Amino acid sequence: MKKSGRGRRRAVIALPVAALALSLPFIASPSAGASTRSALTAPATATAAGSGSGSGGQTIEKNQETLDKIAGRITEGLSESDRARIPGFTDIEVDSLHNSLRLHWKGDPPQRVRRILAHLPEGVHASVLPARYSKADLHAARNRLLHGGKPADLRVSGTSTPLRITSIAPAVDGSGLRIGYDEDRGVGKSDRMDPLASAARQDRSSEVKAATDRLTGVRTTVAYQPLSVDLSSRQEDDTPWHGGAALRNPGGGVCSSAFSVKTSTGRYELSAAYHCDGSGGVWHTYWGNRLIGTTDTAQRLASDDALGISLPSGQSAGRLYDGPANETDGYSKPVSGWGHNNVGDYVCTDGANSGVHCGVQISATDIGVTGANGVYRPDTDLAYSTSRTKDHIAAANGDSGGPVFAGVNNYTSDEARGMITALDRTVTCPSSEYVLDSGVRTPWCVQGVYFVPIFQTLQDMHWTLVTQ
Repeated sequence: MKKSGRGRRRAVIALPVAALALSLPFIASPSAGASTRSALTAPATATAAGSGSGSGGQTIEKNQETLDKIAGRITEGLSESDRARIPGFTDIEVDSLHNSLRLHWKGDPPQRVRRILAHLPEGVHASVLPARYSKADLHAARNRLLHGGKPADLRVSGTSTPLRITSIAPAVDGSGLRIGYDEDRGVGKSDRMDPLASAARQDRSSEVKAATDRLTGVRTTVAYQPLSVDLSSRQEDDTPWHGGAALRNPGGGVCSSAFSVKTSTGRYELSAAYHCDGSGGVWHTYWGNRLIGTTDTAQRLASDDALGISLPSGQSAGRLYDGPANETDGYSKPVSGWGHNNVGDYVCTDGANSGVHCGVQISATDIGVTGANGVYRPDTDLAYSTSRTKDHIAAANGDSGGPVFAGVNNYTSDEARGMITALDRTVTCPSSEYVLDSGVRTPWCVQGVYFVPIFQTLQDMHWTLVTQ
């Protein structure tokens, strides 16, 4: 065990041989009717594309399941990061609103991919867009910014101290790398407001871009992005322990449980965020202070921001709490399995402090991001709230470690996708948003969440996901 805003979309360019926009017959299987409670995690409100709750939401769910299966064939079942092993592959986007796929590829896709695209189900469309760089190219470029597996300091003229790289992400369209940076104030420290005036920040960003262009050998875009602030903070869980529950962490704050797992030796444990642990210790329920267990020191990995809680009861359930943070009737749903993530997928976040938020859309995958504890997490995905998301927020402080899932089977069960690790775009919580620990501290909300893909965590920790 190891120790430890989307820009304007460019026009589709025809491929030299043939750009692909194909559709062939598809017969959808009938779906079971959703229960009344399942609507808690169905995307809310209709959009201009005619999607929303009711049958429209079910159609989007079915579209996404179909598109993700096709994407899985194209990507050979590889994780977001490992897709760099596919020659020429850059990225793939799922658009369940329009039942379509967009492939970004350097050069011509291989015959294997062309055959898949030539035999799409009826109503499914796909387009191939030429990319400047492949994912492998961008991984190699990203590695030039890392030293010992962590982002190296950046030194530019006019600064007495080095600048800190806070995130590195391959651009979805393969145009280059997207770099976040800030002034390095030390581990766990960050400027809440930009210390530079707009013109000075623009000059500083231009200097950073010149440096990252030179160091990486590819085109980069840079943005001032202060270090992710710790999200750490359902109430009173009991054995068998569930995911999405409010935990009182060893430091006395509140965090969220993630998924039930089995270790390589067959022990049942409850996963949580590494950065919530502090120096290690005992975990209790947020209400009632009931003992949950202790940090398993052999089941910790900082780079995945994951740990296992050893349970005296020896029991954890393959279920996630659902609904708002003030839901008290114990409603939960079964975990059906896990899946990889694709740009454009809709997912739900399930933080104990702010509850479930669905209609959150993945905007990028395969990102390296630095957490508030100073640890670089090389494999994360990023999702933002949309017009389909309740209160237009994705999470609140105290949701750290909370599950990220995709609703399946008409939202009657949950497919694990990852664990919340960090945030983006802090906003004031709307008055309609209930936050569990708002009586203890001032709540704040976020529109975007970084999460470690569940595949990566299961693989690195040698865990098996507990399902029902």
